[in-house]
Amino acid sequence: MIECNCDIAFGDNPGTVCITFPRAWHDEVLQFKQLLDNKKVTQAYVKLGKPRKPRTTGDGSQSHHLNGHVQQIAEFTGDEFDDVKMEIKRRAIKRGYPFHTDSFGNAVPDSEANSSTVECGYLIDEAHEVAAFLNIKLKET
Repeated sequence: MIECNCDIAFGDNPGTVCITFPRAWHDEVLQFKQLLDNKKVTQAYVKLGKPRKPRTTGDGSQSHHLNGHVQQIAEFTGDEFDDVKMEIKRRAIKRGYPFHTDSFGNAVPDSEANSSTVECGYLIDEAHEVAAFLNIKLKET
């Protein structure tokens, strides 16, 4: 899968769009084209959205920051890590964290794997708020 910020131009005919990938993605785009050509496929799955900067991962990243806070809250409360993280995501919806609605009308927060730096910031802010409410002093390492 290729996921990056691209330039987009809409054609004169309805439904006609030209997508220009950044030069850094040249090899990946070429490999994808060859895959489609080999399978004689003329269509691809495309998802359009506003430009965004993906969340950071690894040591010292937003993801590491968030998961460290979730772990501390889970240890303090005795709740499961995944349960604490889901509650933080649910609470972050009010800040603008993306979600979809399930068949039962429930708001289901999107996976943080797809979140932007701004959206991951909502989760971190919400973790700070939850910790303050529970009177937990988080370690910011």
